[in-house]
Amino acid sequence: MNFDQGNFNFDANGPEDGYRRWREELDAARHAFERRWGVILSRRVSVVLEDHEKPLVGLLRVASDSKKPRTAPPEFEMDGLRFQARSIQSIVQMDPD
Repeated sequence: MNFDQGNFNFDANGPEDGYRRWREELDAARHAFERRWGVILSRRVSVVLEDHEKPLVGLLRVASDSKKPRTAPPEFEMDGLRFQARSIQSIVQMDPD
């Protein structure tokens, strides 16, 4: 799922209402996804994975795979590694540098 793209609301009243509503809906969808899968997207995090010696630090992204069915659990990607949410032992948001 890509949280950089959404559906623009053309029914908004003012010139900025549509954009603001679009951003709010996109952010709400991202927050719901994060809660559902226990992850933090769009912020720098430290992730400890099972069977991985050192924590990964950086931005966690949803790995896209057009061959997987939409009902399949998402895969995540960080530092060239792909993994599922069940492999995450801990995830901590880092302070901005």
